[in-house]
Amino acid sequence: MEVIKKLTLCSSASCCPDIEVVKDENGEFKVILEENGQKMELSKDAWNILVNYIKTGELTEL
Repeated sequence: MEVIKKLTLCSSASCCPDIEVVKDENGEFKVILEENGQKMELSKDAWNILVNYIKTGELTEL
């Protein structure tokens, strides 16, 4: 897998999830959320739905 982008959700990398956007061997994009060694994978479509919710205001700051 090729890492396209890697981010952490806070300045202290040990307490917040990491987000990795990767491209697999088939050329498909995936987003991997990792926290405390636990990983969750989102498809490109699921990630884009989440981004759309943020852009349209359906998901806002708490």
